[in-house]
Amino acid sequence: MITYIYPFRNREVERVKKSLDSLAEQNDKELEVVFVDYGSTPETASEVQRLLLKYSFVKYIYSYSNGKPWNRSKALNIGIKQAQTDYVLSADIDMIFHSSFNGLLKRLTDPNKVTFFKVGYLSKNETYDKKELVPESYSNQRAKGISLYPKEALFAINGFDEFFNCWGSEDEDVISRLIFSGLEMNFYNENTLVYHQYHKPFKELKHKLLSKELSYNQVRFHNDKKRKLNENAKTIKVNLDKNWGEIIDEEHYNTLVNTPVSRTITSYKTDVDFFLFYELKTLNKGTWCFKFVEFVPDKNINFKSVLYRLWTIRNSDLKIKEEYSLKEVNDLVLKFLLYNDLDFHLLVDSASLELRINIV
Repeated sequence: MITYIYPFRNREVERVKKSLDSLAEQNDKELEVVFVDYGSTPETASEVQRLLLKYSFVKYIYSYSNGKPWNRSKALNIGIKQAQTDYVLSADIDMIFHSSFNGLLKRLTDPNKVTFFKVGYLSKNETYDKKELVPESYSNQRAKGISLYPKEALFAINGFDEFFNCWGSEDEDVISRLIFSGLEMNFYNENTLVYHQYHKPFKELKHKLLSKELSYNQVRFHNDKKRKLNENAKTIKVNLDKNWGEIIDEEHYNTLVNTPVSRTITSYKTDVDFFLFYELKTLNKGTWCFKFVEFVPDKNINFKSVLYRLWTIRNSDLKIKEEYSLKEVNDLVLKFLLYNDLDFHLLVDSASLELRINIV
């Protein structure tokens, strides 16, 4: 038997249905699915759980990871640790599997190989209702998102690298490290047995905007830097000094989110920098909450005075030099927290950021 691991957060439930329907219609039905919900909203989580009740082969796991950026590596690692089989497939809710796919997987299992598959990309008008799907394009060997792994080999390298946040690099990295550990890589492209449901193209622009989804500008390039570092160093094991594949439970989550705001910090550069690079490391053990808001000049200043107007003219670039935008605060805070592997919950809206952090 093979375990299909589905990482998920706040996606269209109809896409999930189409993907799982394709597994329900497999010729060889000996399979299981570990469906890892990495912090969807309560509404989406409830909706997807109701759907999954229709599939007896699916095990649903919820990690209270909202308040943290999407991390496919962590979601997959949770699935790897929950899987009861010797082989796992990194799946995706966008995928539709040909009815012969599971039978092929069994024939391809090999403790010394990792196999990834050619994917056919469907057009907007192509639907799963058709008997024969006709892709409009195909993936190349760079795309390794749908891969068959020996579970023991993944445990030997501590799973996927949990450094990778938001999007990109985790699949290439894990296969590269498996090869360094002695496994062979196999690209199956004899037939197209995996199809990608159409969705709007990924836009890098969203990382440049302040968003509740939690991301920072150029995150993809940060991920690629880490991938190249692992590759150049021929790194095999990652996630050292941490419990990889950890599920965040409800009690821990509630401790974070119910912590009241202890102090407000303005977006004035000195305030933000001092907090991140000094004050944070001086905090006592416990859970803290800090609110970041836009810097507003002192209201006691007489804005009509001649002196103020002269000062404004001479310092017209003050905002650029001395104050961060909330998006810049968001990016600085996220990078600091993630690079230092801190336990946190970040709530973002258009007027403020609320950071809750657990100091151990």
